[in-house]
Amino acid sequence: MKFKNQFEKTIYEIAKNIFGDENTQIEHNKVIVIEDKTSRSTVSFSGPPKKEIDVLSVTLSNATDVQLLISCKDFSKSKAEPAHIQEWCSVLNTMNKHSKKSKYIGIVVSSSGFTSGCESWASSDNIGLIPPIKGNNTKFEEKYVIAMFKRFCTALLKRLKFPLEDIFIAPNLFDFCYSITSDFEGFINSDTTPRYKIVNKEWNSNFSELVHFIVGKIITSLIYTNEEFILIIEDNLLLKYSNNVIQFGKIECEIYENVDTPTCTKNIENEAISFEKIKELVIGKKITSAADFQNYIELGINGKLNLGLISPNRIHIMIFSEIQNIKDE
Repeated sequence: MKFKNQFEKTIYEIAKNIFGDENTQIEHNKVIVIEDKTSRSTVSFSGPPKKEIDVLSVTLSNATDVQLLISCKDFSKSKAEPAHIQEWCSVLNTMNKHSKKSKYIGIVVSSSGFTSGCESWASSDNIGLIPPIKGNNTKFEEKYVIAMFKRFCTALLKRLKFPLEDIFIAPNLFDFCYSITSDFEGFINSDTTPRYKIVNKEWNSNFSELVHFIVGKIITSLIYTNEEFILIIEDNLLLKYSNNVIQFGKIECEIYENVDTPTCTKNIENEAISFEKIKELVIGKKITSAADFQNYIELGINGKLNLGLISPNRIHIMIFSEIQNIKDE
């Protein structure tokens, strides 16, 4: 499958993961005949103007034939403008007007945000906007736009469990989208630091985002190379720690090889333990907690041991059952 850009691919992958592969499709240069937004009396489906659109469509409900149409706008130097919203309003109006069975709702997702004037068109025609533009912050980093879209899809999936009739009435979808994403202004103003980075993006992050990312996931590999600790986690997730920087994120198909062996100790007395034994204890086990002590990070594993990664070259593991046995003696 080909994509116009990485942003479009990311939005597609999120929709597919949440709504299902079989319910998600993308079409480029799809030709439809739309109403002129400035002349609503134009109703001929076969007349001008014809328009080529790129559309990501999601089947929300087979029972009620509800479709979500998503327009992805990725502009490097400018924001989406009212004309882009008007275009999507026209697409939705035409699709609903001439559909025999399906009902369509729509959102526009812009990696760079929106200019003033977009809100009035979107709210009057019940189009969701991501990111929101009601708040003070009208410029969001792309990573936050992606996070907003993921949150919106998750919330919409839950919303499908309730009657949908009201969501077709303006401005209910617009307001629903806004209510789900508007608090990101507060999130963005929260503490982020260069200590935490999104892998391959170099975006600053924070400890809370790290915890949300790794806790509950299973470790599939533990690697040490060039004074860098690398944990491969289920679902192609990665955690790297070196030089006082913690990187985490999703990877494609990178291959990491173990080149070096760190100094490995265990328990209160700093007893020697092999790196291979530590890997045996943690691989296949779930991360149940995380702590950042600034000079090292510590992960709780299955509630039975703590794995400490100490930069640049030491691993210390606390095995609770062995410590308890020592206390009992």
